[in-house]
Amino acid sequence: MISRNDKLIEKDFKKLIDTFPKLNTKTINQANNAWLISGEMDICDTNGDYWETFEIKIVVPFTYPHCVISVLETSQKIERSENRHINKIGVCCLDIDHKLLAMKQKGVNLLEFTKSKIYTFFANQIYFDQTKEYADGDYHHYFEGIRQFYHEDLKISTDEEAIQILEFIFSKQKLGRNDQCFCGTRKFKECHLNQVDFLKSVGEGQLKVDIAGFKNEL
Repeated sequence: MISRNDKLIEKDFKKLIDTFPKLNTKTINQANNAWLISGEMDICDTNGDYWETFEIKIVVPFTYPHCVISVLETSQKIERSENRHINKIGVCCLDIDHKLLAMKQKGVNLLEFTKSKIYTFFANQIYFDQTKEYADGDYHHYFEGIRQFYHEDLKISTDEEAIQILEFIFSKQKLGRNDQCFCGTRKFKECHLNQVDFLKSVGEGQLKVDIAGFKNEL
């Protein structure tokens, strides 16, 4: 019996290989409850000049599109190290977990994810080889990366403010858009509403890690 997810991944896989024709093998990995897409990805610069080819495997859980897609670099062309954001077995760190988890809740599109996250990751690796830095900057490792994300991406200026927001989320309190924000300053919609909505989309599991980290630092 063909499920809705089978039909969707088959349709989106065809769109993927129209753009990346060397990613032409799709198999089922029952052990990991996932589809495994494998092949090669050619990387070009912004002028369309060829740079490099990587052998990769894309792991798409059966819960697609509500899933976190992962990728392995199997051609062994990238140094396995934290600074290169790839572990010893070749699993690539495509973005900070918070963004990937938020995308999971919303639902990902295989082709768009491949273009925006996977292709960009490998292009950035080539850029790093040439310049010793990443084109769009870089997150620190471990909790420092989480703190950096809160400060730079979510515009949360202090650890104390981050804890206050997270405690509000865990309290399950409800505020209307025009109610005074829990921090006691402006209306909720003009203050912390956007940060709260995003962090709720990440899921409580990650937020528990976050608040423990912030409290430990204090």
